[in-house]
Amino acid sequence: MKKSMRQNSGIAIVVAVFFAFCMLILFVAMMFRQSNTALHNQLTIDERQAFFAARAAMQHFLLKAKLFPTELYDAVEISQGKNPLCTFAEFEGGTDSGQPAFEPMATRSDLYVRVRPERELDINQQPKYFYHQLPGKNAYIRLGSYHNPDYRFLAPGLARSEPEDRYVKPSPPPVSANAGKYLAYYIRDCSNMLMDGARMQPPLEVVISPQVKSINEWDAATMDGYPYTMSYKVTEVKIQSIKGLRKYGEEAIEVSVEGTAKNFQGKLIPQTQKRVQRITRTGAVD
Repeated sequence: MKKSMRQNSGIAIVVAVFFAFCMLILFVAMMFRQSNTALHNQLTIDERQAFFAARAAMQHFLLKAKLFPTELYDAVEISQGKNPLCTFAEFEGGTDSGQPAFEPMATRSDLYVRVRPERELDINQQPKYFYHQLPGKNAYIRLGSYHNPDYRFLAPGLARSEPEDRYVKPSPPPVSANAGKYLAYYIRDCSNMLMDGARMQPPLEVVISPQVKSINEWDAATMDGYPYTMSYKVTEVKIQSIKGLRKYGEEAIEVSVEGTAKNFQGKLIPQTQKRVQRITRTGAVD
C-alpha cells in the first residue's frame, strides 16, 4: 500500500514539474512575442514619421514651385545652359485635319514658314517666324538664326554638331560657369535643417523635447519641443524628357527629397521619395 502511494506521489511530482515547465515555456514565448511586437510597432512608428518628414520636403518644394514657377523654370533652363527667354517648343507638323502646317520657303528649302491654321506675317506681310524641321520627327522648332544656334544658349560653343540636337540640347556648360547655382539656391530653403551652418526655416524646425526618455513619455501640455526630431530637405532636381511634343515654357523635372526622424534613443530613420513634376514658365517671351 505504502509502495503504491510512493509511486503515485512520484508520478504527481513529475506531472507537476512537466506542467510547470510547459507554463514556463508558454510564458517565455508570450514575453518574446510581446517584445517583438513592441519593437515592430516602434519601427513602424519611426518609419511613418520619416515618411511624413520626406513628404513635408516634397510639399514644401511644390508650394514654392507653385508660388514661383518662372524662377524655377529659369533656374532649370540655366542649369542646362539654355537661354530661358528662348522658346524650345516643338510645333506639330500637321493640323487636326491632317493638312501640313508648314511649307518650305521658295528661296530656302531648308527653312519653313507656318501656313496653317493661319500664316504668321509681320506688318509688312512678310513671314514673321522661320522654322527648322527636327530630324526624325514631324515637328518644327522656331529659329532666330539658322546659321547661329548659339543664341539659344547661354554661351558660345554650346550648340551640338548633331542635327537632331543642334537647336534643342546644348552641350554641358563648363564647370567654371557654375550654371547650377541658381537651382541650388532655389531649393536651398526647402528644408528645415541647417544649411552651411545657417538656419533656413526656424519656424519649421521640429526638435525632440529633452524630457522625452521613452515612447510613452510625451505630454503636449507640460513639455516643450516634440516627441521626436524631424528633418527634411530636397536632395536633387534632375531634368526629365517629356514624351511627345514640348510646349513653350515647360519642362519635366525629377525631384528627390529626404526626410529623417530621430527618436528618443537617438536612432536616425531616413526616408527618400521621388516625383516627376511638370513645370511651366509664366510671362513667356517670344
